[in-house]
Amino acid sequence: MPDATQTIRGPSLLAGRTILVCAALTLVGVDPGPAELRAQVASDADRVTLEGEVVDASSNLPVEGAIVSLPGLGLTTATDSLGYYRLDEVPAATHVIRVFRLGYEEFQAQVPINGAEVLSLQLTAGPISLEGIEVEVVGLSELDWRPVGTTRQAFIGPGEIEDLRDMYQSLDHILRVRRLPQVRYFPPKAGDPTSTGCLRLVTQIQLGRRVCAMIVMDGIPIDPESAGWMFYTSSHDIYSLRFLGGVEGFHRYGDRGSDGVLLITTHHR
Repeated sequence: MPDATQTIRGPSLLAGRTILVCAALTLVGVDPGPAELRAQVASDADRVTLEGEVVDASSNLPVEGAIVSLPGLGLTTATDSLGYYRLDEVPAATHVIRVFRLGYEEFQAQVPINGAEVLSLQLTAGPISLEGIEVEVVGLSELDWRPVGTTRQAFIGPGEIEDLRDMYQSLDHILRVRRLPQVRYFPPKAGDPTSTGCLRLVTQIQLGRRVCAMIVMDGIPIDPESAGWMFYTSSHDIYSLRFLGGVEGFHRYGDRGSDGVLLITTHHR
């Protein structure tokens, strides 16, 4: 499994720089000797898997349906609902990678590919000119404040948080009334000052596991012993909440994230 993540932002990486993709030269009628055969075998063996994610540069949310291609090799794929993409049998070398998605500026960069990294590509929102069609690009802050339905149910934006904080004083109180998909909230036990909250994936509950989801506050992972106390966070300090399921949590945070991840963004970031 790749052991590192390389993040590339687009499309400014190629500003002022020209990429040349040279066609391969094929020799016909030449009988390769042992040295040439060994070189060919080594070249065939030196193929890797290119994988990674495509995310929105502003929100860091995954971008589904983005077209990822290596035009010099004629390889193309599309991202899934988690923004994940994969291309197999890629020669280990430096290649031009291109990403296209309606509503974003086209991304293009020249990157070394060796199979040892997960390549994270960031797209910048921007209008695309289409004849007879008008495309409106909505800023992240405006999108967050729109009614529920424009974002995932697993995301509680600042507009909804503002409505909830008028009636509920803490994250614990909010999660008691605002259910998140894929997960069940276990509040602290009444009358027990040492008891803390816990989020558990429904799939883990069905397996009889009592492992709590990971907590990340303002990008900082909270250690398991302290994570339960995060549910006492004042609702007035919370800007937004987002829950990542097991697959998406694992993709971003490894084994610890496979039990789900609650992302808390505060006004103090």
